Amino acid sequence: MINYMNQGHTLLQNANGDYYSISPYGDSNNINPYIMRDRGTTKRDGFVFSGSTYLDFTPIKELVITSRLGYRYTYSNSYGYVMPNITCSDLYQDYVSVNATSSNTTYWQWENFANYTKTFADKHNVNVMLGMSYSSNTSFGVTGGINGSRSGDKVDLGITKLDPNYAYFAFQTGTATRTVSGGEKRKYVNLSYFGRASYDYAGKYFAQFTLRADAADLSILPLQKRWGYFPAVSVGWVLSNEKFMENLKSISHLKLRASWGQNGSIAGLADYMYDATILSEINYPMSGDVSYETGSLPSATGNYDLKWETSEQIDLGIDLRMLNDRLSFGFDYYEKKTKDLIVTGITPSLIVGNTTSPMNAGNVKNSGFEFELSWRDNIKDFNYSIKGNIATLKNKVTYLHETLERIESTTSAGIGVMNYFEEGHPIWYMRGYECTGIDSQTGDPIFKDMNDDGIIGDADQTEIGSAIPDFTYGITLTAAWKGFDLTIFGSGSHGNDVFAGYNRTSRMKANTLKEFYDGRWTTAGDNAKYARSNPSNYDKYLKSSKFVFDGSYFKIKQIQLGYNLPKNLLKQIGLSNLRLYCSLDDFFTFTKYPGFDPEFTSTGSAMGLDMGSYPSSKKVVFGLNVAF
Repeated sequence: MINYMNQGHTLLQNANGDYYSISPYGDSNNINPYIMRDRGTTKRDGFVFSGSTYLDFTPIKELVITSRLGYRYTYSNSYGYVMPNITCSDLYQDYVSVNATSSNTTYWQWENFANYTKTFADKHNVNVMLGMSYSSNTSFGVTGGINGSRSGDKVDLGITKLDPNYAYFAFQTGTATRTVSGGEKRKYVNLSYFGRASYDYAGKYFAQFTLRADAADLSILPLQKRWGYFPAVSVGWVLSNEKFMENLKSISHLKLRASWGQNGSIAGLADYMYDATILSEINYPMSGDVSYETGSLPSATGNYDLKWETSEQIDLGIDLRMLNDRLSFGFDYYEKKTKDLIVTGITPSLIVGNTTSPMNAGNVKNSGFEFELSWRDNIKDFNYSIKGNIATLKNKVTYLHETLERIESTTSAGIGVMNYFEEGHPIWYMRGYECTGIDSQTGDPIFKDMNDDGIIGDADQTEIGSAIPDFTYGITLTAAWKGFDLTIFGSGSHGNDVFAGYNRTSRMKANTLKEFYDGRWTTAGDNAKYARSNPSNYDKYLKSSKFVFDGSYFKIKQIQLGYNLPKNLLKQIGLSNLRLYCSLDDFFTFTKYPGFDPEFTSTGSAMGLDMGSYPSSKKVVFGLNVAF
């Protein structure tokens, strides 16, 4: 059968008309799309109702009081079934599975704020704003399923008749497995108070102070730590409005600015992760005989000191416009420090031993420069502009709690853990074995013995790459002439590493990149770039620097050509504007990375890890913009 499929006969069917897998490998679980089309179905329906209203009240000329209320209700259902099918080349699911889900969410937000604006002596401009925000999110959902089963030669179909009309819970067989999850109502509320005071003198000197206080839901943070307070201050000086700049006619705007501020985050926390939890059904001998009693014990001691993580950023900048605003320049230096980073760590306990709980245990520093330069001009009817930007980034974990040597990222199938959070390294750097070459006689990889003990083991793993780029950049070109307009936009990244995870143990037989296939060792004496097929220390080889590549790239993200029809023609058909356009999106990528797409190689903390995700699609877009 596999040989038959190797010849390209991907529509092979059995006596029941079921399609076999599309893969030529017997252990593959690549489902044939015809199976998904013909042997199952999923139906979804629902609706969303939303709206908002507001009220403005002006008790005095300088004061505006606003109250705003927003509401959104979402309701959704889904139902599906899968008839017996051949899941892969050697696995036949000869029973029925049914699933159904129903959920609804109610969200509303109430905001109130007062805004006071006053000018004194024609030069002193003051603005003060005070406000609050309250939001509530209530959700309810339930999911159920039916599954038949096979035990030896005995098959439980799951439903009383092999017919899609019987693929419902009411026709479940007495021995089918029924699963139900959810069914509880969840409600989250958030409360915030905020204020802002700003002042400027004659359009020259600017100052602003803001403060916000945020309260998290008690399911996320404990009562004594639920509030976070985040101030910010900024100042600016417009030198171009000073008298000593009046003679510099070439400079139309020059501003110096500086800011400092904090903001908070509790992203990643789920319900009551800070609380102690109890594990039941623990068997414990209470006497000298062989009988056991069922009891409970704490499975996690919790962490009632858990609080908001805080990011603090300093920014220094210059804004400059010259030559009648044709030339613009912007420069920024930033330094961002995130402290009390929320991570999962070990909570020691003399009673139950070490357990894992979220804790504020890390600090991260980011710093760099941002530059922006643009030029715009016209030559009679031809208008054009050129705009470029570049941003550098230095990233390092500056602190990690002494109980944590390093924190592991998510586990990737066939590779394990590749990314780590560790003091002194970039955030979620790649850790593995440094491959120094390939043995020309055996074709086996050669690894660097980091601790010189003569053994290649876990202690020899080191930093082999980082997904953090040295700098990112972009460029935008525009042109317009007699109704035609052209926009070209590109962006890129330099200095970021990508780990090619295609050759993982779960795909030893398939999906090998041509780069690895052509460069592999085959004969004694070969000076090969990559090891032989299935070499010794294969597990270490797959986690080595041999699969770390330069992920630098430049993409032309969009080329768009448009045409605006003449106004005199549009008036005759009652339109104020009509624009036709054609756009080429993500058509051109320039990179040395041998994989599919260096831009899409990160999922959460697994930064720079390419497991074969689909690249961005090339798109040809035709559009029409109409205004009446």
